[in-house]
Amino acid sequence: MHNPGYHMTTPIANLPLPLAAHLEELLEKAIKSHQCWEFEKAQAAYEEILEIDPGHADANHNLGVLLAVQLLKPGQALPHFEAALNADAGRTQFWFSYVDGLIRDGQHAVAAQVLPIAQAQGLSLAMFNSLAERLVVDGGEAGSPSTYEPSLQEKNALVALFNRGEYEKGEAAARTMIESAPESGFAWKALGTMLQPQGRKEEALKAKQLAAQFLPDDAEAQCNLGRAYFELGQTPEAINALRVAVEVKPDYAEALNNLGLAYNANGDIHLASECFQRALQYKPDFAEAWNNLSGIFNAHGEVEKAIHALRKAVDSKPDYRIAFDNLLFVLNYHPENSAEEIFRSYQEYERKFGEPHQQEWVAHSNSRDESRRLKVGYVSPDFRSHACTFFLEPLLEHHDRQQFEVYAYAELTQEDAVTARYKGYVEHWI
Repeated sequence: MHNPGYHMTTPIANLPLPLAAHLEELLEKAIKSHQCWEFEKAQAAYEEILEIDPGHADANHNLGVLLAVQLLKPGQALPHFEAALNADAGRTQFWFSYVDGLIRDGQHAVAAQVLPIAQAQGLSLAMFNSLAERLVVDGGEAGSPSTYEPSLQEKNALVALFNRGEYEKGEAAARTMIESAPESGFAWKALGTMLQPQGRKEEALKAKQLAAQFLPDDAEAQCNLGRAYFELGQTPEAINALRVAVEVKPDYAEALNNLGLAYNANGDIHLASECFQRALQYKPDFAEAWNNLSGIFNAHGEVEKAIHALRKAVDSKPDYRIAFDNLLFVLNYHPENSAEEIFRSYQEYERKFGEPHQQEWVAHSNSRDESRRLKVGYVSPDFRSHACTFFLEPLLEHHDRQQFEVYAYAELTQEDAVTARYKGYVEHWI
């Protein structure tokens, strides 16, 4: 299907020049937000233009495209398409968008009547055919639009790009697919999947919302949406989406694990534990679920159960460094473990995760002058109100500044008053 474009405004008649310039500036802002998927900002900017000039052709058209295509509200878009045509009936793009909006709104009979008029106004043959193909004429009455879906080959090509980590190419391919199949749930799901590892979480969420809307019975699409909400800290929305995923597919271990994480973040520890355990019933070697379940046990002081869960995680996935990290942490709290036993576990960790990197080590080229000032760096996510403060803060506070140049590498997501104190103890805060 031809993709309705976003057009800059033509000169605005009968408006003072400063006001016309202001409207052009607003339209540029709206288009930029529209193209960046900042739909709420785009809608607000288009509506601001229309408050000043209700007959503004491009603002009406672009707002109609936003409502019909991106926000899936074609009924609300139609008055804007009509206003755009009233302002400039010679724009073939406006005719295309209007007929497209009618089809999206289910007004197939009206669309069939308007289509020849649009052709008479200059609609290209390609545009005409793309709309006509979506109208199934039976006995002179228009039927439902076609539901084009990308081929298996096209889908496999996208999956291959994701597996190779070529996310930018995958994003471009997914967007091209959406232009041809704007209601393809797979295409929107693929786009969200490509955006997420690029760190563009807000954009990924919007794509996944559309995927879930087009694929209500696709448990993976619902699970992806839930995970996207969770990573943005929207826990209630994550829980709702993940519940849907589990309802669609009750044995979906990944969805149960994600639902457990969301419940845990929401303070529903009992429900979280149930989800992790159900996930393990369906997938006994699910390392991530074992790791997450261990956190529940550890929080309740059930150290033996936590250690058992973490050993299951490491056995299921030997290269699962996070689980092994957690295992080392919990081992220190077992009353029957000797220092020697705990140390042997640390040695095993070193063999697995440290020694393989030794061949990459580069000899230090720093001066061996013992009288020079030594640079010392501390790396921590806990330069904040935390138990570590009781021993870390006095250490940093009492460093001999004549002998040591102190660096702090802060892996913080949130700062507090203690963070401010830490900053005063070091010369370099990174």
